[in-house]
Amino acid sequence: MAPAPKYSLQEQENMILDAAAQCIEQTSLIDFTMSSVAKTAGMSMGSIYKHVQCKEDIIFALAIRVYHHQSSVFEQVIALPLTTPERLIGISLLDPLKIQVYSFDIHLDALVTNELVVKRTSKLWRDRMIDAHKKCEQLFYRCMSEAVDSGELSAEGEIEEFIEEINLGGWALTVGYQSVMRVVQIREIAQGDAQLHEPTACDAPIVRIFTRLFNSYQWQKPLDSAGIKHTAKLLTEHNLR
Repeated sequence: MAPAPKYSLQEQENMILDAAAQCIEQTSLIDFTMSSVAKTAGMSMGSIYKHVQCKEDIIFALAIRVYHHQSSVFEQVIALPLTTPERLIGISLLDPLKIQVYSFDIHLDALVTNELVVKRTSKLWRDRMIDAHKKCEQLFYRCMSEAVDSGELSAEGEIEEFIEEINLGGWALTVGYQSVMRVVQIREIAQGDAQLHEPTACDAPIVRIFTRLFNSYQWQKPLDSAGIKHTAKLLTEHNLR
């Protein structure tokens, strides 16, 4: 009888991704190699290729880890005793470090939307990425559906289209704001004065923009400055800000 494997497939995958993250930290997302990952993980190349076929697979796999972590944090925010608009604005008020897994998170996000990277990634990891996105989308869809069902939000026309409109608007603002901050960070790094970004202030421009967006819909209780401050306070109490 053959001896039982020392590590399960999931444990091996975790070892590979932990090693990959370490290699990237030591070099970069561009310069790390599959051989360095194998050496750091203490595994043969054959064992590595059972899980990931190329560097692009590793990039996707690490990004999926980040998305799963972010989704779990978002779930914590949505579970807080707040109104739905306060929960939504709470996502913008989170401490950036609470949703960060790696120092290179934002660069992962940029690479996994690059057409060449997507094409080179194995179908397995592309499918896993799609599934990770769906789970996050479903989280916010349920949140909005419950708001409509409870009467907290008055919806006109098709409810699904209405929910999609609010979610799309919120994500478009979030992604756009992240892109702007990424440019700012690049400039700061180039100038040598980059610092860790603090949580978004309650009266920051992006918060005011979100407030205008959310309050353009018919909420039972519109978002106001008192609600925003209360949300920030609750996030702090739950170690999310």
